[in-house]
This record gives sequence, structure tokens and C-alpha cells, in this order.
Amino acid sequence: MTQKQYKHGVLFYHEHTGIKDIYRGLGDVATSLTTFCKHLSIQLSENEGDIITFCQKIKDQHYSDDVDIIFILGGDGTVNELVNGLMKSNLNLPIGIIPGGTFNDFVKTLNLHPRHKIASQQLMDAELRPYDVMKVNGDYALNFIGLGLIVQNAENVQNGNKDVFGKLSYVGSTVKTLLNPEHFDYKILVDDQTIEGNTSMLVVANGPFIGGSRIPLTDLSPNDGYLNTFVFKEQSSSVLNDVFKQRDSMNWNKMTDGIKHLLAKKITIETEPQMKVDIDGEINLKTPLNIEVIPNAIYILTLPEAQAASQSQNNNN
Repeated sequence: MTQKQYKHGVLFYHEHTGIKDIYRGLGDVATSLTTFCKHLSIQLSENEGDIITFCQKIKDQHYSDDVDIIFILGGDGTVNELVNGLMKSNLNLPIGIIPGGTFNDFVKTLNLHPRHKIASQQLMDAELRPYDVMKVNGDYALNFIGLGLIVQNAENVQNGNKDVFGKLSYVGSTVKTLLNPEHFDYKILVDDQTIEGNTSMLVVANGPFIGGSRIPLTDLSPNDGYLNTFVFKEQSSSVLNDVFKQRDSMNWNKMTDGIKHLLAKKITIETEPQMKVDIDGEINLKTPLNIEVIPNAIYILTLPEAQAASQSQNNNN
């Protein structure tokens, strides 16, 4: 890759990331990014919505004539805010994601290391690839949209101390949530098909990783122009078994008893009662939902699979 590939990069961060010493972390990341950016600006996001506001300023004040890439140091929720900032401002700029959260699910999709220092170094060898974005009720999601158990679990974690316990909070919370799930009635319009029933969890996925684990759908792709909807049935033993079965979209419903899979470009979801919705780790919407996929909406620096495998092997030797 040619050094100093970008003229001007902007790095967004906030102080409450999963990085213990955020300022040392910023130094490590900036050292890497300045090797392929002629100029790097670092911008603190103090409050929720700041990144969206900054993106609008870049657009309105024509900073995009100079800025040619945006970086984000943070977790999945922070990445989601940047995606919303770009999409709502119609700001056609590529992004680089540096992990700074608990699970960093979409970082796994990009084949990047979970540690921020290594991941920022890997970006020098990364290439831009297009990814789909999900539009939901005027907002945007890169990775997933979830109702039911997934929201219960997130709220249980928030009531605890995620900053201290990290992933251990999720483990304990998941057990607690599974023992006492809330069920709800749903009506789903998938393209031209209507499906109704009762469930404890419903997930619409674009990325293959949620909560640190890979969805066992082998051909799930974040850039195929389709939404993958999973409806969990009530048989808990079947669901647990289905979670570990690897299969593709052609035979999922034949092999799976506890989780129904639906493939679509547009989906409408109604529930009774009204349900809270988790979008990439942020709970800020409620049903009903109108969701559609926007193909190839955003370009993100991605480490090629061969290089990721080679670096992983070198690290193990």
C-alpha cells in the first residue's frame, strides 16, 4: 500500500470506551494512522449525538473537500452513531473502525484484531470494501436489529456494571434472561409474505457476529443486498441446539426446529405489546419497525482474509 494514502483523516473518540487508558490508546492509534494520513485531526465526542452533528458540519461547511476518511475508536454503539452521521448527512466518505468496546462485533467482520493498537496497525494493509446498511424508521444500523431477549439482556447488563465486569456481565445476564424470557406476539411482513406468531426474540442481522458469537448461517453476508431475519420459537432445547448447527440459507429451515430464517430486502414488524428495539447495542427505538436494506451504502477498511490468517498464524508461532 502507498504510504500517506489519505490527505486528511478525522478520528472520533469518546472517553468512556472499553480502553482502560484512553489517552495512551489514542497515542497508539494516532501513531499508526499518521503513517498513511498526511494530516490527522482528533475529535472528542462528549455527548450522544455529537458525532452525528460533526458529520453534518463536515458536509455543510464543505470540510469533505479536504477530509477523505473518517476513523472511529469505540464500541459497536459508537460505530453505529458514525454510520448514522454519514448516512443522514449523505456524506460519502470511507471509514476505518478501531475496536474500543466490549465485543466489537463488526470489527470481527472486518478481520481486524480485537486490540486497538494492533487493529490500527492492520489498517495500513486494509482495503476498502462496500457494506450494506439497514434503514430502520429513519435511523440506520450496520450490524443488527433485535427485539425481546436481546433487549432484556442488554438492559440487565446496563443495570449492572459493564465497565468493570465487561463480558462477564453478559454471561451472567444471559443466564438470568434465559430463565425468565418475555414473550410477545408479532406480525411480520417479509416482502409479500405475512407471518404471525409468538416469540421471545426476533433478530434482523446484516453482520455475522452478535454478542461476540458468530451466527451459524454460513452464507450470511454483510454486502449481499439482503436482510436475514431470525425468529426464535418457544422450544428452548431446540433453540440451544440450533445455535450450534452450521448451515446455509438453502437448508436452514429444513434443519432447524427452534429458529426460523427469513430472507428479504424489506421487512415490517409489528408487536403486541409494543417492544423496545436494540440497534447495534443502542436501545432507542420501539416497534413498529419498517426496515429495508441499502446495498453497498458505505465503504469500510477491511483486512483481506489471507492477510488476517497469515498474521494470526505468525502470532501463534
